[in-house]
Amino acid sequence: MSAEAVKQLKQFKIFRLPFIQAPKKMLLTFRSAFAKQEAGELEAMKKRFNPTIEETTLGGIKTYIITPQNIKPENKDKIGLYIHGGGYILGSATDQTGMLMINEMGIKTYSLEYDLAPEAKFPIALNQCFEAYKELIQKYNPQKITAFSVSAGCGHMMGMFLKVREANLPMVNAIGLLSPSIDLSFDGDSYVSNEGRDLLAIKNSADKFYVNPYIGNENPRNPLISPIYGKYDSTFPPIILTTSTRDAFLSNAVRMYWKLRESNVPVELLVSEGMWHAFTVFPDIPEAIQIRKDVQHFLLKNLHKN
Repeated sequence: MSAEAVKQLKQFKIFRLPFIQAPKKMLLTFRSAFAKQEAGELEAMKKRFNPTIEETTLGGIKTYIITPQNIKPENKDKIGLYIHGGGYILGSATDQTGMLMINEMGIKTYSLEYDLAPEAKFPIALNQCFEAYKELIQKYNPQKITAFSVSAGCGHMMGMFLKVREANLPMVNAIGLLSPSIDLSFDGDSYVSNEGRDLLAIKNSADKFYVNPYIGNENPRNPLISPIYGKYDSTFPPIILTTSTRDAFLSNAVRMYWKLRESNVPVELLVSEGMWHAFTVFPDIPEAIQIRKDVQHFLLKNLHKN
């Protein structure tokens, strides 16, 4: 591990909830504090990259068109689609992970500001993403669109593409899933083995903090909630997954990798040593820089085949 990563890891404190369900007021208070943090990060990203950020709508939901200062010539007629994370209850379409990916790739990107739980329970956000996608592919050739997401955004992303396949709509060129949260049933070894090692506290916390507010009484193994349980085939585009050895969702990425591989979907899996969940949000940690570069290379390599 780099010195920068070790220093950051030592600063983390694991947040745990009591045995009771987190009340809505607590969730909204936490969201407000998180939004203030993200607002500061956005200002830092603006100073770092100086992008143009325009507000529009896609499929009836607020969407930001983020245009880097320097769009690479080979990306002039191509776009990105980004779905942010945040445990289904937090986050924004201009989060730091998205801003880093978009500006480092040098590609104009549509970023979706879907509604959050607990106000918007399943399947509201998923359906919003699906409607936005349907409008986007009316504007652009899907083979000139590359899609990427982080954490809970990956659940929306892959659930959306399961609906896309069901509707016989065309797929994007390639998909990048960073630290994917794609199984809300909490199956998988890493939920136990990385308990206390990741910055996320899963035991007695995750269900009460974001799963229950999002899915309520729905079956967590519904493929549109937990895409790990979906059916995949060769109609899906190339997919790259990233995770790390401390990531509580490590098993999500590993299990999905094998499922996609067995379903004849072109797929790559990148596992970073010693890192934690969604560590790619850190701009200057060497491991985060490297993994973002690798994902960007995968996405752009496939995009430029056309």
